[in-house]
Amino acid sequence: MSTGDYYMDGHVVAGQWRGIAASMLGLKGVVTEEKFLAMCQGFHPDTGQRLTMRHNTTRRDSGHTVSNRRVFYDFTISPPKSVSVVALYQDARIVELHDHATRVMMDELEKFAETRVRKDGANGERVTGGVAAALFRHDTSRELDPHLHTHCVVFNATYDFAEEKWKALHATGMYRAQKFAENLYYHELAKGLRQLGYDIANTPTGFEIQGVPQSVVARFSKRHQQIDAETKKRIEEEGLRGNEKALREQVAHDKRRRKIKNLPAEQLRPRWSAEMPESERSALANLTPEKLTAQPPPLPSEKTDLSALVTWADAHLFERRSVVGDYELMSAALERGRGENFGLSDLEKQVSERDYVRDAKSRKLTSREALTCELSLVIDAQGGMRKHAAFNTTHQAAPALSAEQCTAVTRILRSRDFITVFQGGAGTGKSFTLREVVRGLEAARHPVFIVTPQHQQAEDLRRDGLKANTLAKLLVGGADAHLRRGAVVIVDEAGQVGGRDMRALTDRVRACGGRLILSGDTRQQGAVAASDALRAIELHTNLQTVHLRSIRRQDPQAAQSGKEKAFIKKYRSAVKATSEGRLSDSFDKLDALGCIRELDAKERMAELAREYCAALYRGEKVLAVAQTWAEVRAANAAIRERLKNEGKLSEGTAVESLQSLDLSEAQKCDARFYAADAKVWFVRDYGRFKRGDCCEVAGADEHGVALRKDGRTTTVSHRYADRFVVVKTHQQELARGDRLLMKFNGYSIEGTPIRNGELVTICRVLKDKSIRIRDDVGTIKTLSSAQKMFVPGYAVTSYASQGKTVDTVLVSHDAEQAPINRQQWYVGISRGRRKVVVFTGDKEALRLNVERESDRELALSIRPDEATTARLRERLMEEHQHRLTLQAQERLHESVRQWVSPPLPQQQQQSTNRGIRI
Repeated sequence: MSTGDYYMDGHVVAGQWRGIAASMLGLKGVVTEEKFLAMCQGFHPDTGQRLTMRHNTTRRDSGHTVSNRRVFYDFTISPPKSVSVVALYQDARIVELHDHATRVMMDELEKFAETRVRKDGANGERVTGGVAAALFRHDTSRELDPHLHTHCVVFNATYDFAEEKWKALHATGMYRAQKFAENLYYHELAKGLRQLGYDIANTPTGFEIQGVPQSVVARFSKRHQQIDAETKKRIEEEGLRGNEKALREQVAHDKRRRKIKNLPAEQLRPRWSAEMPESERSALANLTPEKLTAQPPPLPSEKTDLSALVTWADAHLFERRSVVGDYELMSAALERGRGENFGLSDLEKQVSERDYVRDAKSRKLTSREALTCELSLVIDAQGGMRKHAAFNTTHQAAPALSAEQCTAVTRILRSRDFITVFQGGAGTGKSFTLREVVRGLEAARHPVFIVTPQHQQAEDLRRDGLKANTLAKLLVGGADAHLRRGAVVIVDEAGQVGGRDMRALTDRVRACGGRLILSGDTRQQGAVAASDALRAIELHTNLQTVHLRSIRRQDPQAAQSGKEKAFIKKYRSAVKATSEGRLSDSFDKLDALGCIRELDAKERMAELAREYCAALYRGEKVLAVAQTWAEVRAANAAIRERLKNEGKLSEGTAVESLQSLDLSEAQKCDARFYAADAKVWFVRDYGRFKRGDCCEVAGADEHGVALRKDGRTTTVSHRYADRFVVVKTHQQELARGDRLLMKFNGYSIEGTPIRNGELVTICRVLKDKSIRIRDDVGTIKTLSSAQKMFVPGYAVTSYASQGKTVDTVLVSHDAEQAPINRQQWYVGISRGRRKVVVFTGDKEALRLNVERESDRELALSIRPDEATTARLRERLMEEHQHRLTLQAQERLHESVRQWVSPPLPQQQQQSTNRGIRI
């Protein structure tokens, strides 16, 4: 966009300078074109001196003109459509509220400004906390609908006080805080609206002014409707060749027309009025300032219960993560209490008074519960070293095992530790080795109990001849989950077990005098729940992990030609490089093989679908893997469309399926997350509701959820929200030969198990909408018409692909939507036996991202200041006294020594029956 045409049209709006860096440069008040352009060119607006190292906006590269420097970042904020309509049609006070909320938002967002630090060998970022921003408020969309929004143009310059010079802005921190900034803006705006007398209705994603008809919102969303219509048209005519969001963005760009200039809101009101019928004008008339009763300022006693808001945010975030930013907590609390009577400073005070453990050098924090959980696991593992007799020192491994597998079996069976860790890389034959370990344990008459995090994993082990169950079943208890005295519990895929479940398991095992063998790979995907327990044990103890490193999945000897043999050998080398942490090397190896293809969004999915069908024609098992559900859906649609076009799928039947909204337990206790068409699917029995029941939601409030079953309505308390998941309905076409991914655990009409994560093929859709399916071992099952929890199964997420083995794996990478990380890269590329193809829109971005760590951090990674550490050490030691011995303290790994008391003088090292005197 040209600056004069879009941002600098003074007849419509006068831009305003904002930010600490702007003040340092003498930029205040109204934005002038001269100073705006000087900042665009990277010059000091008064002295003309260069602010940053790079000056030229473009450069020549291989005969092409390419970008050489970022000029500015445009953070755009807008209110809900109902707010835009009321503000611009009849109540200018709301425009002032919008401006105020935008300024508050921008003042907080700039605190996350950073610059890169490359001095003296450093390679990181430093917070500068200052930006130079120009705020431009616009009133209309390109279709001249009311559309209040502000462009916060943040220039690519910030002042580094440590180095005492201007440098380029690194905006990653600001992007991380965007959700927090948006929720702060919404809160300030909603609070102001309530004070003006408006009622607001909060939703999961925003809010609307009550009383504004939905038809008005739809009427003045022409731009959105145009993009919807054109996107739908292109998908119908060409098929979905890429991510739908990317297609919408492309449509928006293609269909963009020049906005009519010099038409402020006051000149457009007669046009807007003429577009609305009398009923809509009448509804808006009831919301004019004269008919609203402004709310008096709340009394101090009417202040919001901030403690309850932060408690909700705490429960929501720490359910799946053990480390968050303080701004993420405040963001969730702002979302929960949107428009209520409190300000950001009140919220900051409430969070600061909470018993969180804060990192001394960042805004990261963890809960005391998360830290205690991880620390207890580490202490259990470290304290249990060499405290038991070996499992079996005389066992001779079966001849079928490789030398490496035999060594692994011997080391595991000779372990004397309470917790033994067995790490097998992807495709190394870990399950085959475990089977031999079980033989050795049973030969020594140890009771053996094998568990996995997921039903499908347990089913896979049973097919391999191992009697396995789920961890959840063991923890819940029951006759078939009773641990005999001295039981050895083997946990397969232990890397996917969260801290809370692992801690409960260690307590159960210790209580029966048993021991644990944890089999997993922390280089692959971790747990969904907070705290990656196995990673905590591996990183923070001195346990000697037993490894399997030789890859057996990519076996050159299984090739059908010399050329294929050479390819598989090189493919295996790339997977091995990944398993050893040489991520860039693995990328280069696959790229040299021609396995990484750079295509634009339109071509990427089309080529992926072509490769998928080609693998099917070769008689291979094939799977596509992507990082987000949006991209998974796009890949499924593209593959299915190609199969139809090639006559491999006939015309299908429209079937209603159910898809989980993936709400946290805290969100399930919030009425706003239950839309009018919401349903719940029971995963556990509760009262008259049985596992597998799907019930309509009749209503929800702060006490519980009203559910309708068999004509009766029953309210289920929020205390039992863990018994169900909230789902939405989705229409999809199914035909014979379609692939499905099951998303529930249950039994077919024939009584055959159906497992969450299981891939199946449709045999037939019956008249009553029940579905006959065939699993990958050939078992025929029939889903009842009520069993609708499934999604298309041609493509799956990286998490769902873990543990699966196919002949050809196809990996799709959308750098803009969800950059891949090293765990996803490892899981994705290692699924295939014979072939892998990676599709990306940006090779260079992908090469950088494969080195990226997951954003899941351990609570033990937090490093508080010394005073906090001392206080925490005392409190944590009190909680763990009964678990520790002096010898265990002495063996603790240095990385957790800060959390336990230092060695005691000899005369004080006296233990009693009650524990250790510290």
